[in-house]
Amino acid sequence: MRRMNQDTARRGGTRSLGPRVLTGCTLGALLLTGCGSGGTDPAASSTISFDADAAKQVGFQDPQELRKESNGITVTGARALSQRAVDLTVSTDAVSPEAPGGRNSLVVITPEGYDPAKTYPVVYMLPGSSSTDAPALQWYEGGQAEQLTAGMPVITVIMSGGKVGWYTDWAKQDTLKQNWRTFHLDQVVPWVDSHLATQKDRGHRAIMGNSMGGYGAVRYAEERPDLFGEAVSFSGLLDVSSPEAKQNFEQASKESTGEPAAIFGNGTTTTDAQWLANDPLTQSGDLEDVTVQLFAGSGNGQNGDIEPALRDSTASFASELGSKGVDYQYTEYGKEGTCDGGHTFECWKPAAVVALGRWADRLGLKRTASAPAVDPAFEAVTSEGTS
Repeated sequence: MRRMNQDTARRGGTRSLGPRVLTGCTLGALLLTGCGSGGTDPAASSTISFDADAAKQVGFQDPQELRKESNGITVTGARALSQRAVDLTVSTDAVSPEAPGGRNSLVVITPEGYDPAKTYPVVYMLPGSSSTDAPALQWYEGGQAEQLTAGMPVITVIMSGGKVGWYTDWAKQDTLKQNWRTFHLDQVVPWVDSHLATQKDRGHRAIMGNSMGGYGAVRYAEERPDLFGEAVSFSGLLDVSSPEAKQNFEQASKESTGEPAAIFGNGTTTTDAQWLANDPLTQSGDLEDVTVQLFAGSGNGQNGDIEPALRDSTASFASELGSKGVDYQYTEYGKEGTCDGGHTFECWKPAAVVALGRWADRLGLKRTASAPAVDPAFEAVTSEGTS
């Protein structure tokens, strides 16, 4: 049996994902629209021009090369977000431009003093569901990804996942293509490796996400443990066995296609085998060689707060990891500092500081600046423990 770390304010007892939310945002409504997610609603235009200087200042040596197809990706727009961050609009044959969620985009953040003669670890960030035009900006603006990685010698890539793409290749695609897994794993990862100075082994890649992105981070690590050495979920839906969880995917399918079962099924029905094949909990044994970090909140006590249900999902997943001997760290947080225990970036940001710090420690990375402050009470519930 491998050693398991369980950093949690609540130990023992697995809770089922039940119908906790009866008013306000239902599970489906929250994960479909981002209700209560704490993200921002950026006013970015659906079309941005190509600013070669914006791409060059973050480290792309020949910006014009980005406008040529490479690994299935063509950059059609670029704009500066800061001296070390650029927002890229990309074209890919894996995902239709008409897929819900606006333009396909990547936000790339390189470290201060980026040197193409060196190589850097890469952290990939996956946003939750979004009603905005540019979902990738969710982690940049709402999650303050640039501030989170300040002083860290790492490259950060935020990948758009559509409004309700669910980080999978949809099973039924008539006219609307949604091959998010292919886009991200088969195209974006090698594209980043070919255009920036990255460390290309799995041990120097981490993937993390919030809400829908938490599901995606875990599923991507399960599908491709050869790509990622670390997976982090913040309030992810990690057990899809309940009727409420399945209804969420059905609503996403209907919004995109008008059919209830296009994500995993034939459009009309999804079989038990298809649900199991796409269930993080069922496939958790594939994480044997991946370091897993799990975070979830106790809830804010308000009507419509979905966090307790997602905490139950995370607890079930943690229990399953333990039964399979997979190393993991599980943190539950309450109302600490600006975090109200709910489904919000005010909780995910300090959790991300902790998660990135653990990852950096494992890699032996040294910050050139102090990490963002974390409330002491939040730090306390992440104290190391072994079960």
